Amino acid sequence: MPRRKMKVCTVTGIETTENNFYANQNHVKAVDNLRRSTNATKDQLQRMFNTVNSY
Repeated sequence: MPRRKMKVCTVTGIETTENNFYANQNHVKAVDNLRRSTNATKDQLQRMFNTVNSY
């Protein structure tokens, strides 16, 4: 069984498979979905996830 390629999301810091990323992007698809639904910027989401990860 081949090993899946993993990648780290620059916004959340979570390591997940490359299937969860759009091509040529460094953040997961879920971040784009969250960004679109909340009208938040990528930087705002990154700050939020950094705050959550620090607790």
